[in-house]
Amino acid sequence: MGRLIRRLIKWAPIIYPIVRKFLNKRKQQKRTNPTSPR
Repeated sequence: MGRLIRRLIKWAPIIYPIVRKFLNKRKQQKRTNPTSPR
C-alpha cells in the first residue's frame, strides 16, 4: 500500500487539475450560471 500512496503523490500534480476541470464542468452543468470565471 505504501508504494501505491507514493505513486499517487507523484502523479497528483498531473491528475488533480484534470479532475478539478471535470468537477467544475459538472458543477456548471448543474447550475447553468452565465457568470463563469473563464
